[in-house]
Amino acid sequence: MKRIILLAIAFSTVLVSCKKDDNGKSDDDSGFDGSIQDIEDFYSSDIVDALDNLDFDINTGNNPPNIEGVYFVSPSILQASSVPGDTPGIQFPDITMNFSNQDSDNLTIDFTGDSGPEVYDGDGSFISGDNNRFSVFLIINVTSGGQTAETTFAISGQLGDDGIENVQVAVLMLDDNGDPGDYFIENNTGRVLYDEDGFSPEI
Repeated sequence: MKRIILLAIAFSTVLVSCKKDDNGKSDDDSGFDGSIQDIEDFYSSDIVDALDNLDFDINTGNNPPNIEGVYFVSPSILQASSVPGDTPGIQFPDITMNFSNQDSDNLTIDFTGDSGPEVYDGDGSFISGDNNRFSVFLIINVTSGGQTAETTFAISGQLGDDGIENVQVAVLMLDDNGDPGDYFIENNTGRVLYDEDGFSPEI
């Protein structure tokens, strides 16, 4: 198994806040409305299809719950994978997720996380959902061993009392930049993890 176990790519204290994206959108004019079309515009239709094929729940809508807080995903288990050699059911490192500065008007949110030694730099994050269901979408640059790769990162769940229920964490490799050290998983492959006990408490 490649060392960047995508979550052992997990996200060594990465602050992901919404900046200008490649289309020139800013925090004040993101244009993101939580629809599946805008999620496809942010990622791509192929990425959304890949998430769907991995049974990742995408919660659309422009009225997500306020999920600000720090949550602990443990034990973190592989639900589905398109990475050759992966076996669903294996355990990955625990994940700490920190959400802050949620903006209900622009549907943006800041995210930091911790689960491994890699360094991450995100270029924007959006939140969608309705009632207690939500999804967070971002793109991050992962740097490890002097190499950099670009991945998508998505988190879904239901906000409950004192934590998140049925959380899913998905990572898909967009561009491993040739991966000269054979460190990253292959382009267009990815993983979805979940919390085995179905509840990720706020800590």
